[in-house]
Amino acid sequence: MSTNENCRSYTHYQNNYAMVKNLLLIRHAEAEFPDSDTRDFERNLTANGKNQATILGEYINKLPLKLDAIYISPAFRTLKTAKLIAEQFDYTPRLIEAEELYDATENLMKAFVNRMDPLFQHVAIVGHNPSIAELFAYLTRSICTYSPATCAWVGLAVDEWSAVSSNLGLEKDYYYPGMS
Repeated sequence: MSTNENCRSYTHYQNNYAMVKNLLLIRHAEAEFPDSDTRDFERNLTANGKNQATILGEYINKLPLKLDAIYISPAFRTLKTAKLIAEQFDYTPRLIEAEELYDATENLMKAFVNRMDPLFQHVAIVGHNPSIAELFAYLTRSICTYSPATCAWVGLAVDEWSAVSSNLGLEKDYYYPGMS
């Protein structure tokens, strides 16, 4: 699997065994363009980005899992994305800011997953490109386009987050608002 068409073909993939850990990898929704007056960290969502996050939250709420926690880069656009997503849920996951998710490298993202709280079964990470897409590729050995507000659900047959490594993930779903 190496193209978006293949990513989409797994949308309703049925697995023969139950995964132990579930990870949603989410890129923040559409943000304002950078300008000389605003630091990158302070960029807000556009009106379209707010709509994307709301639609994504409604979609995630219909998935057959309830998130225990959402780890979030502290940048304004990721915080707002996560909050708008969580507002659509009929339950309340923990929202956890994680400074290391802002401007993260691929190696830092890998290490972050390995250090996630082992009590959490179903987790989302709201982060930035390219690191969120690189983490997806590392886990699944698949390459997918990560447009703003893209969410990929990766199932991991592990008991502990510390056991997560390359090619252990199975893509269970891939979605972005407006996807046909």
